[in-house]
Formats: sequence, C-alpha cells, structure tokens
Amino acid sequence: MSGYSREILLATSLLCGGRGAMQLLQLHRKLLQRCHITEEEFCFILKRCPRFLLVRGPAGDGGERPGDCTVVAKTSLRLCRSYGREERCRGEGEGGCQQLHLCKFFIYGNCRFGKGRKPCKFSHDIRSDHNYRLLRECTLHELNEDDLFLLLLQNDPTLLPERWSRVASVPTLMDERMKIS
Repeated sequence: MSGYSREILLATSLLCGGRGAMQLLQLHRKLLQRCHITEEEFCFILKRCPRFLLVRGPAGDGGERPGDCTVVAKTSLRLCRSYGREERCRGEGEGGCQQLHLCKFFIYGNCRFGKGRKPCKFSHDIRSDHNYRLLRECTLHELNEDDLFLLLLQNDPTLLPERWSRVASVPTLMDERMKIS
C-alpha cells in the first residue's frame, strides 16, 4: 500500500471533508480531480487498505451497483483511557502506550481550560513525541487537525457521549450491512 500513500491520504482527507463518508462514485470523481488514478487502482486501494470501509447499499436486483456504495473512513487509533488518571497507562512499560494522549474535550472543540487562565491537565498537542509517533505509524500524521478529530470521533467509541456508548455496543441491523469487500 505504500505505493499509494498519496492517494490514500487524499481519499482520507476527502472523506473527512465529507463528514467521514462519501458515495463511492463521488469519491472517485473527486480523487481524479487531484491525482491520476485508474479505476483498477482505486478499487484495489478501497479493498486492501484498512483505512476504508465499503458499505453496500440496498440493491433492488440483488447485485452490487457502485452508485449504491458508500466509503467510510476508519482508523484503529484511539484515545488512551488511562491517560491523565491516577492509574498508569497499560503500555507504558512495554514499548509504549499505543493510544493517543489527548484531552477529549479538545477533540470535541470545547475544552474550557485550553484558552483560560487555568491550564488543562490533559495534552492539546497532537504533535507531541508520543502522539506524533502513533500518527506516523497509522499514516495519519499529514492530516490536518479537523480531519484527524473527525476521524477519531467517528471511530473511537470512548468519545461518544455516555448514553450513546451503551447503545453503540448493541448489535444493529446496520452492523449486518457493513461488510468489507
């Protein structure tokens, strides 16, 4: 996939700019405006790259039409649940924590301490040594802050409001429809 890193970054950025998801054909058209990519390469990237989830729409004839498919941006990167708490990070002693150390309210865009007189005890630095290393490993280091935050909000269940996180853990009909090609 490293041969397509530019295209993957552009597609991720386009998806985040489209609120995290976009119709398959629309993404392909927008990507073609920014780089030269064949239809075969585009399909290969979507099928092989773990950054994308292809959600099939309802095809009345039982077949799969590209116009019915939606591409969703995804990541395995999460916020560390132990960061800033009295308990230590689980990964600190063994090669480092593999989760971001950031203030969740900073990601929401409403940390009351970030701009006030009293400093926030959680990091607002996505470019800290720890966070940047993780972003590089996941090839998300070139995304702008807004796109990264949208991607995290869309993928990290710990960032859901508490009453939603209980609902999100219950399997739904949508789970049955969301299949990777």
